[in-house]
Amino acid sequence: MHIKALILAGGSGTRFWPKSTQEKPKQFLKITSNELTMIQETFQRIQKLVPKENIFIVTNKNHSHHIFEQLSISKDNVIFEAMAKNTAAAIALGISKFKNDDLAIVLPSDHYIQDVDEYVKTLKVAADFALKNEAIVTLGIKPKSAETGYGYIEVKKNSLSKSDTPGVIRVKRFHEKPNLETAYSYVESGNFFWNSGMFIFKVSTMWNAFKKYMPDLYKAFEKLRKIHDLKDISNVYPSLDSISIDYGVMEKADNIFVIPSDFGWSDVGSWDAVFELSQKDENGNYSSSKRALFRDSKNCAVFADNKTVAIAHLDDIIVVVNDEKILVIKRGTTQDVKKISEEF
Repeated sequence: MHIKALILAGGSGTRFWPKSTQEKPKQFLKITSNELTMIQETFQRIQKLVPKENIFIVTNKNHSHHIFEQLSISKDNVIFEAMAKNTAAAIALGISKFKNDDLAIVLPSDHYIQDVDEYVKTLKVAADFALKNEAIVTLGIKPKSAETGYGYIEVKKNSLSKSDTPGVIRVKRFHEKPNLETAYSYVESGNFFWNSGMFIFKVSTMWNAFKKYMPDLYKAFEKLRKIHDLKDISNVYPSLDSISIDYGVMEKADNIFVIPSDFGWSDVGSWDAVFELSQKDENGNYSSSKRALFRDSKNCAVFADNKTVAIAHLDDIIVVVNDEKILVIKRGTTQDVKKISEEF
C-alpha cells in the first residue's frame, strides 16, 4: 500500500480572463503568489505528506509543456485526458494507474491554502480514517459567509458533537450550489460545510462506488486499470458522459464522511476572490504592479504586471491587463467574467 496524490489540472480557467486563456489556464499562472504558480503551490504543499514519486497529475495534452516547465515530475506521473469529461472521468483515469490497496488523495490544482501545517494535519486524519474504513472522505470548510459559488455538504444536526471517530462525521447529503437565500439558511443552521473538492479514499473503495453508481464508466475503465496501461484511453474517452464526481458518486453514496476543516481555504474562483486574499493598502487598494496609481479611490485592484495603470475618483473597481486585452469590472460582479471570455 502506498499513499498517492492525484492532482486534477484540466480546468480551463475561464473566470480569470484575460490573464487565463485556453492555452494557459489559471492553474499555470501566479494568481495567489508572486513566486509560484497555483499548480506549483499545490505540488509543493502535498510533498509534505506524499513523496514526489507518488504524486500524479491528470491534465490536457495541450498543457504538457506547462507541466514540465513548472514542475519537477517524471513523465510517467503525468496522465493525459483524451478530452475534457469532468471530474469523475478524470479521477477514474488517474486511479487506473494505482493499485487497489493504494490510498488516493485527490486535489484540485488551483486552490489557495493559508495554513499548510493544519492542511497536512487534516489530510493525515483523513488518510488514516480512509485506510481503516470503506469510506470516501472529503474536507468540508467551515463557512464564513453565505456563498453561492460553492457546493455544500450537510451533516446531521447532532453529529457534530457525536462522532465515532473524533473529527470525522458521516455526510447526510451533498448539495449543489444554492441561491443566496438558501445559502444563508445553510450557514445559519450550523451543520453545513463548503465542498472543498478534495477526496481521500482507498482505490478499491472508489472503484466499488463507480461500479455501483456509474457502471458505464466502471466498465469503460475495467480493462485498462487491470493492466495499468492507458495507451488505449483515446478509444474509451469519447463514449464517457461528462459528469462531476459530486453528481456521479458523492450525492448518491452512503459511505461519505467529512472532516470539518479550517486552514484558510479558497477555491479562488474569481477576481473578487483574489482581491479578498490580497494585501491591501490603507485605502483598501491592491496592485500587482509597482507602476499603479490610485487617486481618490478605495477598494480597487490592479492585476497588470509591469504595466502603468492609474485609477482616479473610482471605488470598487478591478482592472486586469494581459498584453492587449483589458478587463475593467466592478467588484462583486466578476463571476460574469466567464461569460465575457466566451465573447472573445
